[in-house]
Amino acid sequence: MDFECIDDRFSTTRRVTKTPLEPDPCLQLPSTPTPKIAGGLRTRGFYKAEGPEPIVSVITIVYNCASSIEETMLSVLNQTYSNVEYLVIDGGSTDGTVEVIRKYDHAIDYWISEPDRGIYDAINKGVRASTGQWLNFMNAKDVLLNSNTIQTLANRYLNGASRFIYSDVLLRNGPFGQGEVGIHACDHQIPIIHHQGSVYQKSLHKEYGLYIVAKGMTISDYLFFSIIDKQNFRKADEPIALFDMTGVSTGKNSTKQMYVVDHLVNGIPLNQTVVRFLLLNCPKPVEKFLVGTVRFFRRALARK
Repeated sequence: MDFECIDDRFSTTRRVTKTPLEPDPCLQLPSTPTPKIAGGLRTRGFYKAEGPEPIVSVITIVYNCASSIEETMLSVLNQTYSNVEYLVIDGGSTDGTVEVIRKYDHAIDYWISEPDRGIYDAINKGVRASTGQWLNFMNAKDVLLNSNTIQTLANRYLNGASRFIYSDVLLRNGPFGQGEVGIHACDHQIPIIHHQGSVYQKSLHKEYGLYIVAKGMTISDYLFFSIIDKQNFRKADEPIALFDMTGVSTGKNSTKQMYVVDHLVNGIPLNQTVVRFLLLNCPKPVEKFLVGTVRFFRRALARK
């Protein structure tokens, strides 16, 4: 197969071909409507192809983030790895986000802008449109750790037996460039995993399904990570992404859903699950007192 470099500046344009690599039919809908607004290299007849370096499909989900989407996009486009497939799924933004995306139409493999049924619907669109063996989700406001992140992952992990590579994530609260506020430790046994801080094989979706899209469902990713066989996971030595916490909150509804998954899938006993639900509805001072009391007695019993 013949390859060509159409622009050496970007990770997405150094190794392209005129021969299309079709998305996996097993993950496609019976009939996928044509989006109203779409663009990118595919619409110009340029595609990605597997080779010595596997395709890593990076998917950005965005809605009305005109002030921050460019930083996220550049963190992907400026990667040193030369077989990145970049897809941007916009939910029909009205604040100028689409204009920013159009600015990089010549470097994005494929992008669309249309209304969706929420974040997991948008994520599934990205999965279906991707052609890479490996997936990463770098959502608006978040960025890859540095320009060598994907190349490092490819060198150390992507040719091994593990199918789900994840890492701790760096958390920061505020604009880009103002420093990190700390590391959020991740662990697949719990599971605590961030989409941004993980790269996993797309074939896992063929085994475990796509993300659930349902009204009120806010933890489809947590459920997906929970049902994957733990033998598939491997933790990377250094963080993959910087995660922006501005405006991010965890509501009680999401927490309740996580508790149900923990009981049904992750093996948390019923009595502990009941206690967790009770604590969730306690005033904060009471919750802190009860948690502190339990920890005190645990330490006391451990010493005996």
